Amino acid sequence: MKYFTLSLSLLVFGFSVSAQISDAETSADYYLFMSGKVSAQLKRDFFPIESFDGKRLQLTGSKKSLKPVDRLNCSMQPVMVISKYFVEIRDLEFTFDSQAEKLRTMMAINEMNAEQMRQQATNEFEKAVAAMDGRGQLVSEGDRSVEALGELTKDQTEKEFLYSGLHKQVDSLYGRCTIVPDTDLENAYTVAVLIFEGVGATNTSAGQQATFVRIAPIGNLQTGVGEPIKFDYSFPELKATSAKIDIFLFNGESKHVATNLSRGLKSLTTEEFEEFRSVEKKTKTRNAG
Repeated sequence: MKYFTLSLSLLVFGFSVSAQISDAETSADYYLFMSGKVSAQLKRDFFPIESFDGKRLQLTGSKKSLKPVDRLNCSMQPVMVISKYFVEIRDLEFTFDSQAEKLRTMMAINEMNAEQMRQQATNEFEKAVAAMDGRGQLVSEGDRSVEALGELTKDQTEKEFLYSGLHKQVDSLYGRCTIVPDTDLENAYTVAVLIFEGVGATNTSAGQQATFVRIAPIGNLQTGVGEPIKFDYSFPELKATSAKIDIFLFNGESKHVATNLSRGLKSLTTEEFEEFRSVEKKTKTRNAG
């Protein structure tokens, strides 16, 4: 199992302020923080995620929905947002693992086992030949038996890989933490931005950067109740010198949820929120004109 230097990073892009708040919500505290507009890939196109019903992602601009599997390819456009939702993420841990490496190990072990089976069959056959004074017909049948055994173990090995699904697995990241929300959240899900540095690095090259955006469902969260969760993400096999990770949280309506790990997190009073909303309205009016 491989471990990488782990740190939480901020994605620096141009951004705008997006307030997903209704007029009726002005009596609560608010949070300003960095989040993102997330889209999921369907065939060759990316569609914004509209909502999550606990099983499938509904996409804006598409009649089809998607399961939030660990290998679903996504993209994210960073934005500054204001939200009234907040959760505390405790004891966040990540471990990197290589399913491809496990597959190679399994293949090597199975090949060794198959070779042992073939050698044992050959030894048994030679003993049988010696006992039968080496009659030609028996040798011919024995040769075919040993050959058939080799094909059988080969087919069996391939079927084991096929049924296990490991032949399709890629490298993975496994995470766990405890989430404590300050309000009930339905059909919540996380979005992780994984940035790998030094991909393909050599003695003469520093390597390149690789970025992946992945989704993992969480489910329903209750106010003040710590919910231990586990999630994993898959991405193409690679070797890197370090990894940076940002975690974003959304409810089932795809509204942004602030966390204690959110970048640029700032608590806002009602008055400060009203100032932000006033500026946003003026900006929209000016841009429309």
